[in-house]
Amino acid sequence: METIELEKSVVSIDDNIIHIHLKSGQEIELSDAVFIVEAMGKLGKGRKFPILIDAGEFSSVDKEARIFSAAAESNLYTLADAIAYCNLAQKLLANFYIKYNKPTVPTRVFPTKEEAIDWLKTFLPSKA
Repeated sequence: METIELEKSVVSIDDNIIHIHLKSGQEIELSDAVFIVEAMGKLGKGRKFPILIDAGEFSSVDKEARIFSAAAESNLYTLADAIAYCNLAQKLLANFYIKYNKPTVPTRVFPTKEEAIDWLKTFLPSKA
């Protein structure tokens, strides 16, 4: 598994899914979101992949980062986003993001990483 460690997150690729782990207790700001997209492009060599966003305990994303993350310019390397939350506040924030920021790629919220990965796998090309 190839990994890029950033200040507030860890971005990796495994089984053709890019994993973004938001470190516990961190608030992702616009500059952090830009670094994450750059890391995704580097790991994926410029191609699009399903993305798992794994929210660490007490992590959050500020308004500017949410607006950027929903826009087409930040989804250059994204087929779909699955957000795995670990508490009710994160679930509410993720659902708010989907409803009001209207991401340009399919986006869903899940209580576990396993459920999120199962959904993301539906966006991978089938092996013939």
